[in-house]
Amino acid sequence: MNLENTAPLRTIRDFVRYAATQLSKANISYAHGYDNPYDEAGFLVLRSLGIELEYENKFLDAALTQDERQFILNQISRRCDELVPTAYLTKEWWLTGHRFFVDDRVLIPRSFIAELIEEEIQPWVKNPEEIASVLDMCTGSGCLAILASECFPNAEVDAVDISEGALEVAEKNIADYGLEGIVRPIQSDLFTNLAGKKYDVIITNPPYVTTEAMEHLPGEYRHEPELALVAGEDGMDLIKTILEQAKEHLNDGGLMFVELGDGKEAFENRWPELNVVWLPTSGGDDQVFMIRKEDLP
Repeated sequence: MNLENTAPLRTIRDFVRYAATQLSKANISYAHGYDNPYDEAGFLVLRSLGIELEYENKFLDAALTQDERQFILNQISRRCDELVPTAYLTKEWWLTGHRFFVDDRVLIPRSFIAELIEEEIQPWVKNPEEIASVLDMCTGSGCLAILASECFPNAEVDAVDISEGALEVAEKNIADYGLEGIVRPIQSDLFTNLAGKKYDVIITNPPYVTTEAMEHLPGEYRHEPELALVAGEDGMDLIKTILEQAKEHLNDGGLMFVELGDGKEAFENRWPELNVVWLPTSGGDDQVFMIRKEDLP
């Protein structure tokens, strides 16, 4: 896309309309937040320009400079032609009203566990103020660890990931929320570097995409780190290790919350007798389960 072909486009309103048209025509997936081209176009254009969404109406008829016009056209091109997710283009995404810095070192935040944290994981955690220690396993951007810190105001939160790049992103988000020393990033292959550490609550949104499903994911997912997605033939490889090792890292009465996407059938095939509680979320009652320490294998 170049300025010559889009000369009539001058205002932010023009570019939002143009972006919506291009998104509508492109073979894109809306799996990372927005479900239609119009809302996503507004976010892409406004946030690429650094304009807060609540001020949209104040600036829609503002004219763009030549550099701004070219930049927005490049953003639209990368979204439509290269299928780069909007979150990576704007370097941010939102989860339960919280903004997080993101780039292609981490998954774009979209965990259903965030909804449970927003409700203080009731009724399973009776008094959030009594929770003293939380583990966010496979933390990625650190979004769930940060939300957990707000939910459990007296807790120290360990944010664990195997990826050094992911932890760099998490550290930035932790600093942005002023939680240094409260939310602690730790590099570890699951529980490997957590010897002797125990927690009241463990939350985890680990990789759970099957090898076969990985081959058929929309192009947008190809921009996300494969390490954070794929988990073997049935998607249960990491969940298996987590289940096997979590018991020794939970305090008595401790709880673990696990997100596994569409893997409920594979999970129940592997562990048909395991006593878990499936929790309702906006994605259904088969996305997240809770298990008590005493029920772990």
